[in-house]
Amino acid sequence: MGVTKKEFTMDTADWDLVTPFEREFPTPYMHMVMTSKGVKPVQCRLPADNEISVVDWVNFTFGIETISNELLDDEEYPLDEFKWNRAVELFDETLQHIFGFGISHKQDKGRNFYKETYSLGEDMGLLCIGGQRNTILVMINGRGCAFGNSGWERRLYNFLNTTAKRPKLTRVDLAHDDFEGLNINVDWGNQQDDLGGFQLGNRAPNIEYKGNWKRPNGRGRTLNIGSRESGKYLRLYEKGRAEGDPNDNWQRAEVELKSVDRILPFDILLAPSEYFIACYPCFEFLAKHLQPARIETIKKTAQINAQTAIENLKHQYGKYINIFKQVFEPEELINLISCSDPLAYPKRLDHVLITARRM
Repeated sequence: MGVTKKEFTMDTADWDLVTPFEREFPTPYMHMVMTSKGVKPVQCRLPADNEISVVDWVNFTFGIETISNELLDDEEYPLDEFKWNRAVELFDETLQHIFGFGISHKQDKGRNFYKETYSLGEDMGLLCIGGQRNTILVMINGRGCAFGNSGWERRLYNFLNTTAKRPKLTRVDLAHDDFEGLNINVDWGNQQDDLGGFQLGNRAPNIEYKGNWKRPNGRGRTLNIGSRESGKYLRLYEKGRAEGDPNDNWQRAEVELKSVDRILPFDILLAPSEYFIACYPCFEFLAKHLQPARIETIKKTAQINAQTAIENLKHQYGKYINIFKQVFEPEELINLISCSDPLAYPKRLDHVLITARRM
């Protein structure tokens, strides 16, 4: 029997419940810039009290079985495109509940290595489906984050934690706005690079300059730190001038975090300021009252978790192994005490395997 609208229900009751980082959420704000064509309103969001950063972009994936297990093996809709269309139709209500907008129309072609792509709201983002291990990719851009219903971060956090199967954050952008350019600006950023303010390890990050730095012309300058291919990339730019006002000193710092050699925690949706100030040493002065929350690379996390697992194994079963290794050869002993399913392993140690394969 195929999936029907009546059969599909997704419990959304818990998505508005209090979370571990319960706090106020950003509020919409319209910044006015004066351009050659007149006053131009630019939508953005103001952080809540005691916060200094907001989520300005988010990509996440989850398994299609989140919507219904029957979509993976449905005789009524045997062709892939029918299953994909049905999944999108059923998931639209969930998008509406989380963000306040849903599917607007289907695009002509797929993107991001998915077969089909759908637009969300009025240029709020994209939904991609078809392939990629039967996952769905949802991309909420800056406009979608700004115009989404208040508290969407909490509802998304709870959806990923309580409902989604195989959930993963693949990209999160964190933004900090300085409308007067008093605390941060591109010249300050250039100076911080000289002082090692963007350096966390022994190697200084890549730096790129865009715009007229030698003779600023009012069109805006940008300082890029890092590489777009890496898991962390900073854009520090003159936002007001980029919007068309040569006298507006609105400065914006955007940190783009991706799941490249790192796991993006769901907590980042609820505590963006803690993760923002942890990105670079020179950001910590912006919120001295907050404890930085660092995202370790998979390699370091794998080393820590693997060592912990080995210590637990040694503590609990070390004495038994001491006895058995005097009776059996090492390879024979390993085979005897290993799980009968060679593909079974603790899911929380996924990144240990990933790191080992890459190394």
